[in-house]
Amino acid sequence: MKKTTLLINVSAIALVYLLMLPDPATADEKGSGTFKFQYAAKFVCGANLTRTSLEHNLFLPGSYTTVVNIYNPNDQNVKFRKKIALVNQFAPQQPGPVSQFIEEELIADHALGVGCEQINNSEITPLPIHGRVDGFLVIESTESLDVTAVYTAGGPAGTTEVSDNGIVRVESIAVEQIKERKISR
Repeated sequence: MKKTTLLINVSAIALVYLLMLPDPATADEKGSGTFKFQYAAKFVCGANLTRTSLEHNLFLPGSYTTVVNIYNPNDQNVKFRKKIALVNQFAPQQPGPVSQFIEEELIADHALGVGCEQINNSEITPLPIHGRVDGFLVIESTESLDVTAVYTAGGPAGTTEVSDNGIVRVESIAVEQIKERKISR
């Protein structure tokens, strides 16, 4: 009799515990579950200035910037994380370093941008940058987002029009919608 009562009590406690656990499907539906979507946005930041320490042969001479815009079209906040996968500056045919993910949350119906200043931030980028950096900004999210990259370029110093404050004017601009990839883990 005591064994039966003990077994019933243990079973009841286990059932109560299981009922208290959140339903995984419900957690995902609320945007707080697993990262289901991935975006890999190419970026190029920096300059190639001839006859300086910033000279290299991977890009034409000039100045390059990228900003990646992330918009949350959902009616709830969305968790996302981002990391940087760099091209190896010194041996482009060899894999470059990859940063750790940094997790964030994007408010519903809001947008943010990740530009060269943030990409060069030591919190994200896994090594010091001199002159230029190129690679991918990898974003993973719990819900679908709109991700767009804006690329601008100006010519090398002395060959392009300069504004009154000495800043090189944009000579080209390109906008690219970043393709969404569904991931499963």
